[in-house]
Amino acid sequence: MLISLHHLLFVLLPVAMAVRLYVKPRPAAHDVANGIARFCLGIGKWVLLVDPLWHLATMTFRGGPESLGTSVAWMGFLGLLLSLHFACTAAGDVIAGLGGMFGFKVAEPVQEVLTLRRFTQGNWLRLIVLLLVITVIGALVQTASLGDTWLHLKALFAPPTRTIPTLIQQARVRTDFHVLTIFAALVCLIGLPHSRDFLREPAPWKATICLLIFTFAVAMLWTHAAPMS
Repeated sequence: MLISLHHLLFVLLPVAMAVRLYVKPRPAAHDVANGIARFCLGIGKWVLLVDPLWHLATMTFRGGPESLGTSVAWMGFLGLLLSLHFACTAAGDVIAGLGGMFGFKVAEPVQEVLTLRRFTQGNWLRLIVLLLVITVIGALVQTASLGDTWLHLKALFAPPTRTIPTLIQQARVRTDFHVLTIFAALVCLIGLPHSRDFLREPAPWKATICLLIFTFAVAMLWTHAAPMS
């Protein structure tokens, strides 16, 4: 059985942290606090942004080109683009956070590769171009068809004929707060600093925000956990 995010949070992580208390030398308190905060942000991004946006993209791209409308195509495209971006940054946050908690330093080049900064150097134009390329590749993986991917990209600018499947797909995509999730992800992408920059100067209010995000994410994860069979 593959290790799920539930196992990581509720079983493996507490056991690993308990074992780490008996291993010396122990990491500095500042590194531990920074690591916990960054780990919280990484899990929060994954649960609150990556999971629902990836679900939206999967539902859109695998729904078939015959059910595509312009709004559905854009929401699926943006959902895939944003989920891939935050998957990279969330992975970087989780790995760097675990490093801080367990007393090992994650090399800066590794963090920059995981968070895409290695390729963009903080340049917005480079970031957008890179995300567009990654999103097109992700669309090819989702559809497993060059033709279906082209039809989806074409639907972004050329509205297809409205049909009953199109209307049904639009109703599905516009439910479950998908529009709100995309809006929140765009705000995070454009308006919020990188996690490492945000936590560079420690402050109690920053730690509080990170813990609140983590608590909300764990609550969402717990309520959406599959029942035991």
